Order: sequence, then C-alpha cells, then structure tokens
Amino acid sequence: MNRASLPPSVVIDGRSDSPQDLNWGRMRQFSIGLETSAAAEAEENLVVVEAAGGTGVRIYTGSLAGMEAPALIAEVHTDARDKPLALGIPWARIGHANHDVVLCYAGHAVRLYVDGILVDEDWPMGAVAFEGATVQGGLTAGNVAFWPEAIEPEPLRPELMDRYLGEEPATVQYWRPRGFNTGVGDCMPFFDGTTFRLYYLYDRRGHASKWGLGAHQWAQIATKDLRAWEHHPIAIGITDEGEGSICTGSVFLKDGVYYGFYAVRAVDGSPARLTYAVSDDGIRFTKTDADIRLPERYTLSSVRDPHVFQDGQGLYHMLVTTSLADNVRPRGCLVHLVSDNVTDWREAGPFIVPGYNGEPECSDCFEWNGWYYLIFSNDGLARYRYASTLEGPWLRPESDALDCVQWHVPKTAPFPEGRRIAAGFLTSPTAYAGELVFRELVQHADGTLGLAFVPELREAAAAVRDLGTCELDDFNGFAAQCLGEPGTDYVLSFDVTPRYPSMYVGFSVSGSDEFVDGYDVRFEPSARKAGIHRIHARSLQEDESSSIYQVAGLTETFSVEAVVKQGWIDLCINGSRTLVSRIDGAGGHLRLFAQFGSAAFERITIRQIAGAAN
Repeated sequence: MNRASLPPSVVIDGRSDSPQDLNWGRMRQFSIGLETSAAAEAEENLVVVEAAGGTGVRIYTGSLAGMEAPALIAEVHTDARDKPLALGIPWARIGHANHDVVLCYAGHAVRLYVDGILVDEDWPMGAVAFEGATVQGGLTAGNVAFWPEAIEPEPLRPELMDRYLGEEPATVQYWRPRGFNTGVGDCMPFFDGTTFRLYYLYDRRGHASKWGLGAHQWAQIATKDLRAWEHHPIAIGITDEGEGSICTGSVFLKDGVYYGFYAVRAVDGSPARLTYAVSDDGIRFTKTDADIRLPERYTLSSVRDPHVFQDGQGLYHMLVTTSLADNVRPRGCLVHLVSDNVTDWREAGPFIVPGYNGEPECSDCFEWNGWYYLIFSNDGLARYRYASTLEGPWLRPESDALDCVQWHVPKTAPFPEGRRIAAGFLTSPTAYAGELVFRELVQHADGTLGLAFVPELREAAAAVRDLGTCELDDFNGFAAQCLGEPGTDYVLSFDVTPRYPSMYVGFSVSGSDEFVDGYDVRFEPSARKAGIHRIHARSLQEDESSSIYQVAGLTETFSVEAVVKQGWIDLCINGSRTLVSRIDGAGGHLRLFAQFGSAAFERITIRQIAGAAN
C-alpha cells in the first residue's frame, strides 16, 4: 500500500463479518488506511468505527451535497459539534478501480488522501470517540490499518495529481485551485519590487468548511512577468483548532521582512483578533502573538480586513473594517491606525464613514501619479474614491463602481513601468468564492479610473476568423446577423458605430440557432449602459448584478472585446471599462444585433481559445 513508512499500530481484516474491538479512548490525532476495490453503485460502507456514544468515523460510497454522482466519502464525528464533517471525492474523478485511501486526523485539520494525493480536507475541533469502539468493514474494503497519530502518505505520482485534481491551465486568468470543491476567495495582491505575489483566501465548500466558519487560509501564486506563475504552499494557515478562519488582510515589506496582517475569526463567536505573521521570503510565514486592539467605541465583533501602507513621510497607516457603535444604527467605517515602526499602532480616528448600509470591506489605499485612491467594497461591490491628498476630501467619481458586483472585493498592487494590477474573484451564484479575475487599472487625465484586460493574461488563440463588416438596420424592431457556431470558448472582438443614440446594439450567445434561450450582451448608448441579460427577458427581470453604467463613448464608434467561456462572459469596452457575468446553459451560437436603429460593425474577429472543446 502507498503509505508512510511508519507501521500501523493495529491492522484489522475489513472483510470480516464480525465487528472487531478498537478501544482507544478519545482521540485528537489518528489515521486510518484501507484498500478499496471498485466503487459500489449504491451506498455502501467501507469501514465504520462505532464507539459507545455513536459513530466516530465512517468511510463509504455515497452522495456528496450538491452532487448526484457516487463519491468516496469520509465522515468524522467530533465532540465539538453534533454534525459530522464530510470529506470526499467523486468516484468519476479517481476512477472505478482499486485505491489506497488514508484519512488523517491531526486535531486542527483532517485530510483525505487517495493513492497518496490530497483530495479533500477540512478543519475540525475536538476529539473523536474511540471509547469502547468496534470496527466493521465492508465488502469492498481490504485490510484496515490504524495509527494513533497523524500520518501522511508517501509521495504521490504527478500523473495521478493531474487525473484526480485536473491539469493546471495555461493562464491564471479565470483560474481556481485544482480539485472539485475549491475556489479563490478574497485577493490580496502585493508587489515586492521584483515579484508580483497574489495572496488569496483558499476556499473549500463555498465558505462551508469547519461547520460554516469558512476555515480560510492564505495561499499564494507568484510571478515576475504576469505570464509564468509559481504555485506556493499555504502562506498563513490554520494551525490551531480555535482558529475559525484566517481572514483577509494585506502584506507589507519592511527591512527585508514581510508582514502579513490579518484577522483571526474565533470559533466561539468572540471578536476577531487583529494580528500579523512574518516571513523572510514572502512564502512561508510565522505567526506572532501580536494583538492589535481598537477602542470599544467601535463594533469589535466585526473588526477585519486590515490594510497597511506607508505615506511619503514614512508614517505607516492601517485601515480596518468595522462600525462606529451606535445604539440606533451602527455606522460602517474604516478605522484609521498609524504607526512609526509597523508593529506598534495607535488610533487616529475613522478614516471614512461612507454612509452605505453595512461596512466597507477589503479596503485598498494608494498613491498613483499624483492622485490618492481609496477602494472599498459594500455587499461585494467594489467602489472607489479619489483625492489630491491623503487627508481628502475623498471624491466620488461619476461612476464609482469597479466592474459589477459579480467581480468580488478586488484589491490592487503596483507593477513595473507605472502599471497597477487588480485582482478579485468571480462570484458563484449560491456560495462564496469562485474563479480568479485580474484587471489592469487605467488612469484618466482627470484622475478617474477605468479597467482593462491584462495583456499578458490573454489566452492563446488556436485559430482566428476575420469576419469583416456587417450593417444592421431596423428602426422599428430587431435586426440580427448570425455568425455561426464558434463553440463555447472564444474571444469575440469588433468595433461598432450606433447611428441612433436611443437604440440597442450588441451580440447574443445561445444554445440554438433560433436564439430562444441564452444571453444578450446589450449596449444602450443614450443610457450609457452595458448589460448581460437573458434573451427575451422582461425589462423588470434585467439583472442589475450584470450591468454597468456611465459607460463613456457608446454614442460614437466604440470597441468591444468579449471572452465567452462555458460559464461566463467577460467584456472590455473601449479598453477602459469591464464587465464580467456568469451565464448558464450552452452558448455555442453567436449573432450580432441592432434594435430600434442602425449600426455598423467593423473588424469582426473570432479567436478560438487554444485547447477549448468547440
């Protein structure tokens, strides 16, 4: 078997008809290993550890939440919660064949390995009952081995990693960590002078790990050129069962030391603790005992998202999300702390109280070419303010939203040659976390900001089709030109000139050539609006979570670049406004359209994305 070299303490015949004793008491560390044969079609136990007070561990074939296909599942019952933690992997991922399975319970973490590959993990609390325990195997289990400590399997085979967890894509745009229940959460980009480091909250189960506490950890990918990326191990992880989650924060480099500031969500509901970890390489961090406290006039239970930066005079600043406590209605704000040495902090009052419902989250403050910018998110929607000095006043631009609400809580970092790169994640409809989405900040002459695609992150084209020009005209109704079936993964680009300001113009994707379903990507020149809506949706059904406003230049010739993927559409308009939105259903058919007016489309091209199934 593919095991660690440490021999097991107990080996039990899993196919025995009689339960076998294993009275170990209450365990805070243990491991179970077994060999399985082909997966059963229906629910079937592989091994069950039954203690005096109930089931301790159950490994079986069954159904995971949200999935219909059979899965290999390991349930662990602890004395911390009534509900067990369930780890698993669909059998379709690993294949219906013989496998070596190891369940490793390390107290603060529980991990499921198949053939030496970590396929799932969760972060428990408490002990597992082995008091008066008996072990019963199943028909497809071989010998079952037990260790009274946490072990890890022997090194894995790389080819199995790709098969079980999926291959890494060619670009990190729209990337999520390998595995079937993983996602990118809040992003914390940082540039240390040579390397662009993207720290992010590593998520499993859409915030449902650790009984809904999230159990997020800081992970990292890094690059020097935005093209070649290196995947690093967990930077700041959960190391104690009292940590509910390592929450969003920021990184600052001082005198060769990387400081990772963050909040720790407590498992007992007490206020989160502001603290920091340190690193000499920006890769592996060591936690400190620091406890950065705020006065009680703030709502301490919601303290989170510390953002640290330095001004031109050398003073260090920290912005922290919380609220000014109020008996009638707490007022969401960013608390302002200052420091002379980046470790000892004193309060300088609220930095901004924007007046929105809720609290401004995941702040980002920086100077760029003589302007100061403040980014924060409310209900996930990123907004920005700008000012001529750090003291403000912080002005709201005509359009303060960055992209739409589906691009969640982005933050930024500088990049060589005066550039600035933003990173956020594409939300999922029903759960936290999703795909990583990068943007390049565009700075206009008046200090306002725009967003564009990052050139280095464009996916390689397998083929390019030049479709030339197209004229559409119908002032009384709807005119369309079908462009065929480019498939599900491609890039559409064109220039379009609307000849009447109160018209609609755009393109549609659909699963049929009759376009009875699918989505319209619609530009409304007079309304200065762009949106992605279901075809034939009533106007009151238009989804404002997939629209942007105050889009300049729509009454003149404007350019469109659209990345159409199986699951979302990502737009860039005139190289300065972006909009990303999820879609569902097939979208292999494509058309251009004009409604209530006349429009000329030029330089129409379709670039097939390399490696896409079309």
